[in-house]
Amino acid sequence: TAEELANKVIAHESIQFMPMVMPMEEGYLTGFNNEIKGFEEAYTFAPGIGTIPFVGYVFKLADGADVEAFKATLEAEANLRWNICTAAEEMVCENVGNTVFFLMCPMSLAG
Repeated sequence: TAEELANKVIAHESIQFMPMVMPMEEGYLTGFNNEIKGFEEAYTFAPGIGTIPFVGYVFKLADGADVEAFKATLEAEANLRWNICTAAEEMVCENVGNTVFFLMCPMSLAG
């Protein structure tokens, strides 16, 4: 599930902060300038304290959905400076089938 994937990603040894994983609904999501719609299920994974410029999502799209158009929307609406005090340096947006992985983070966590 999207939740299991989000928990596996945030449990990686490179994550050195207290993580949280939460379900998301369509609408205004952290890190984006406008509403994000078009997914069936989504989970966010992020630090428990918002001063770290790190936010990730696992989106599950419907079978037959236009995955490339959804990814293009994410990339166009992403705001690396969504965090008032800091800015993310890297954005990653990839998919496997209809599962889309999206991340904005410091370069030290991108690899």
